[in-house]
Amino acid sequence: MNKGRPFRAALPYCAGPSRGQGRIVWQEVTAVLEKVELAGGLPGPHRPEIPGGETTRRERDVADSVTTIGFVGCGGIGMHHLKIWQQIEQARVVAVCDIIPERAQKAADMMGARPYTDMAEMLRSEQFDAVDICTPSGLHAQQGIMAMEAGRHVLVEKPIDIDLVKIDRLIELADKTGLKLACIFQYRFSPQIQKANQLIREGKLGRIISCSTYVKWWRAQEYYSADAWRGTYALDGGVLGNQGIHSLDQLTWMAGPVAEVEYAHLDTIERQIEAETFAIAVVRFESGARGVIEATTNCYPGMPTRTQIFGTKGSAEFDGHTVVKFSVLGEEIDLQTQEEGQETDGRSDPMAIGLAGHHAQMLDFVLAIQEDRPVLCDGRSARVPVECLNKIYRKAGVKQKIGT
Repeated sequence: MNKGRPFRAALPYCAGPSRGQGRIVWQEVTAVLEKVELAGGLPGPHRPEIPGGETTRRERDVADSVTTIGFVGCGGIGMHHLKIWQQIEQARVVAVCDIIPERAQKAADMMGARPYTDMAEMLRSEQFDAVDICTPSGLHAQQGIMAMEAGRHVLVEKPIDIDLVKIDRLIELADKTGLKLACIFQYRFSPQIQKANQLIREGKLGRIISCSTYVKWWRAQEYYSADAWRGTYALDGGVLGNQGIHSLDQLTWMAGPVAEVEYAHLDTIERQIEAETFAIAVVRFESGARGVIEATTNCYPGMPTRTQIFGTKGSAEFDGHTVVKFSVLGEEIDLQTQEEGQETDGRSDPMAIGLAGHHAQMLDFVLAIQEDRPVLCDGRSARVPVECLNKIYRKAGVKQKIGT
């Protein structure tokens, strides 16, 4: 791999950057997004149609600047990842794996790669630099450990896992080996969101009093029945661990880690699954601020996601990766990016999501490998919302083991 300039180390998640350091992180994300735009970006926010059949790509000479990828999990979100990998010239998918042979073959045909139905066999048989994991959440850490033990860098879809013990083993292995570990949390990857987070950490909103998030989405029983792992404590969790985990990440990224869950109620309403379809909790952050977390998949047809934060000098509101408003007493700050009438968060349809944030984060992962510098969303950072999730489960009295 090519070695680029030394990267200014990403800061610890919990501490939050100082004024200058926050600007560095924001500028680095902006630089990655500019590279996405220069590369042509993605052709639309919903289900982008990207030309397939690029078998000639496999026949190209592999230069040092191309990171090779082994891919695991060729379902819904996995196919989105593969479409993005087609757009990233610095990377090439050379092998794909899925336990369903037909899905593995379809993905292999799409990418000009070799298909596998067993991840261990793929790791033994193929030479590639990194693994992208898009399997059910309860398998993420276990499969990430397998990949790292085979000497591969690891990228996983959200969440990094739902079992904190396995997450810690994966993080420890990444530290020991020096391999890159990244987790997709695409809500962070827009210049406006990064700038807003920087301003919050610089104290523009004053002392934070409250930070709350609301995820009122719709998933019919057919969604859960489509795959046996959905809605299970072992492999998925409920609305908090699946649909709401992005908002838990945004909440804790903006306001810091949750110190205590003061109240939590979970319920499974009109769905035949193990885990919750409705959750409400009151939390206290380490900073002393309070907040409310409300999430459901029972709200037809699905409402916009909202994260709201206010302090002694101002307030901000976010809808996923967009800034609805950012208001500071006595100042004019224009960060608004809200696009009305466009669903890109999956509130009604799990496949109707914007992919620009994924694209930017996947490119960041590749560049981190090639430049030998930290990723912008690492394992420790991705652990924080899962810790919040587990604290809510404990407060609500969930007795079942979370994770496999």
